[in-house]
Amino acid sequence: MGVFVKRVLIILLLLLVFVIGIGSLARAFLILLYGLRPKKGSTSGNRPFSRNGRFGNEEKAERMLACSTCGVHVPESEGIKAGGKFFCCEAHRK
Repeated sequence: MGVFVKRVLIILLLLLVFVIGIGSLARAFLILLYGLRPKKGSTSGNRPFSRNGRFGNEEKAERMLACSTCGVHVPESEGIKAGGKFFCCEAHRK
């Protein structure tokens, strides 16, 4: 291969690497720019993520309490309160 062809291939390769690099930087900048802006109709940009995969305060969060016997945290509605203590199941209450 001639010297001229080698130089042209090197220049084309450098140009390709440069274009890809500039494109990647521009994409990262746009992601940062648009990702940090609050969404329309939202009071803040950081909305909590709920279990059903949607954003917002659609469900009221339930308080989690630790079992007095084993220490496992369960929703307050699923546990048992007795004698001023909280238990995860009937077996731990006894």
